[in-house]
Amino acid sequence: MTRTRPSAAAHALVACLVLLAGSAACASAPKDPPVTNAQLLAPPKDSCVTAREDAAADPRLDVERVPTPKAMVPPPIKTPVPRTVLRASRGTEIRAEVLVDTLGRPDMATFKMLATPNAWYTTNLKAAMAQWSFEPALRNGCKVPRFYQFMVDLRPRR
Repeated sequence: MTRTRPSAAAHALVACLVLLAGSAACASAPKDPPVTNAQLLAPPKDSCVTAREDAAADPRLDVERVPTPKAMVPPPIKTPVPRTVLRASRGTEIRAEVLVDTLGRPDMATFKMLATPNAWYTTNLKAAMAQWSFEPALRNGCKVPRFYQFMVDLRPRR
């Protein structure tokens, strides 16, 4: 029995079969999904950035320190108070609010009088608050914008 050598065509056929089998094995292997989650790709946020974003979404949020006037100069109620205003004010209160920014400045566009017995108080308080400077609110040790509420009780003390 004589042995014959495989032809070049047979070698080519075997080589093609091996390549096809190899590529089929690679194609059927599961691929890792591409990472598309933006949070994984983005650097972590600074805690102050997060605190300011929270405060922008809700300027009445809980904070470690609320805005505090450094000095109430000029005073919130100019004296002397007219007698007609004093008579109308007995047994009431004055309440107002304003947004204080991270630099401690009141944003007078947000000024709102919540309770007043007379417009005279509104005029004087708004003019005074516009000149005040504040210690800004703190959240997680970071300065954030927050509403400051001013209140004076005009009811007689017992």
